[in-house]
Amino acid sequence: MSFSTPKLPAVGIVANLSDEDRDTLSSYGTFHLAPIGAVLIEQGQSRGKLFFTLSGLMHARRVDEGNDILLGKIESGEWVGEIDLFDPLSAICSVVAVEPSQYWVITREDLEDFLNNYNSAGIMLMIGLATTLSQRIRGTTAKLAEQADINKFREMTVEFE
Repeated sequence: MSFSTPKLPAVGIVANLSDEDRDTLSSYGTFHLAPIGAVLIEQGQSRGKLFFTLSGLMHARRVDEGNDILLGKIESGEWVGEIDLFDPLSAICSVVAVEPSQYWVITREDLEDFLNNYNSAGIMLMIGLATTLSQRIRGTTAKLAEQADINKFREMTVEFE
């Protein structure tokens, strides 16, 4: 089976890179196919890799106190693994293919090589990663605030009963 996109498309954190810089970055990582059920990231394990979904659908899942929680869907054009890339203690969730998927992956070591060799493109890439992390933190913070409001409402309701 051949890849329909043997290089990174101009979306997400690499959208602002030139075609040449994206082609170069593409060569620092590898392209793969993931069948249904393939685990790209396993909760509790350290991979130190950044993944880009070219096609298909993956789920970010966390098992907590025996409950399997869907944290989010990872669709074509989205990145995952950035937390483990920078803080490789252990992955906070698993990422599993729920459809046959194509993805590109780069190790931290290869990313550092790219950053050292292509400073200008590396800066743009890091700004993209920082933006992605910031958006995800903002979304998580909003969800936590919403949950806190729900819990406060429940406590008030119990007091009135």
